[in-house]
Amino acid sequence: MTTISIRLPEHLDVSLMEESRLANQPKSLIVRQALEQFFANQRRDRRLARLTQAAAALDANAAIDLAEEALPLDNEALSMAECRGSADEWSASLG
Repeated sequence: MTTISIRLPEHLDVSLMEESRLANQPKSLIVRQALEQFFANQRRDRRLARLTQAAAALDANAAIDLAEEALPLDNEALSMAECRGSADEWSASLG
């Protein structure tokens, strides 16, 4: 594992020390977890931004066509999640 050194403003250092004490965890673990969460959020935000850009680039008719195409799949997934239909019906529908 790589070691880094950072400078923290006093209020962050106090918060980190307090969290470390309350959670009974080392400060390094708390910082690693915070960084992992930060990077996961960044990846999610970038994906959402790309999806938003792609959706904005579609004209209204293309967006409606995509939604209509996906609707049966959404309905099928919902039915499966709600356990409608027998296992045999689901097996048969899967081919």
